[in-house]
Amino acid sequence: MRTKFGTALDIFILIIGPWIIYTRVLEVLNNGMSVYPAISIVIVTLAVVLSIYNLYTLVASRKSNK
Repeated sequence: MRTKFGTALDIFILIIGPWIIYTRVLEVLNNGMSVYPAISIVIVTLAVVLSIYNLYTLVASRKSNK
């Protein structure tokens, strides 16, 4: 079951996630590839994708209930 806190967290991830990815990509371009920025990019990208999926399923389930 979805909670309001989970939905708010998904929206927060969608707002802050792309900014984190952008700054990490800039860091990689300026300083070269290292482990921490690469892992950070992968984890944040995965979080953004999962939050999009969660919000999509939430909207789809609400549409089917109406």
